[in-house]
Amino acid sequence: MARYFAIANGPRGCYMPDNASIIRCATRRELKAYLEMEAYYLRDAGFVGASRRNVARLAAAAWREAHKTRPDWREMVLPLAPAHSRDNYCYGLGVSIATRADYREENA
Repeated sequence: MARYFAIANGPRGCYMPDNASIIRCATRRELKAYLEMEAYYLRDAGFVGASRRNVARLAAAAWREAHKTRPDWREMVLPLAPAHSRDNYCYGLGVSIATRADYREENA
């Protein structure tokens, strides 16, 4: 059974994300591959903290949450820092659970 996820990246906190989309994944491997693609672009842009291990942990946590009877609506975030300021984790790659209706609305 497919699960739906809202993926966003951008400044953490009360700001709107720079990039957001809703995806459909049949397996955790698909979710991990999509998150790894997003992390690749973030690493290329000069952010640190998006290692393959951290991305795998984020995908596993999101997949577990999606399979709960009542999943939590809050976003799970992988904190990222600019390469020039490694102590300031002001950016993030976030995943939250979405619904099929959200997916169909975005892709209509």
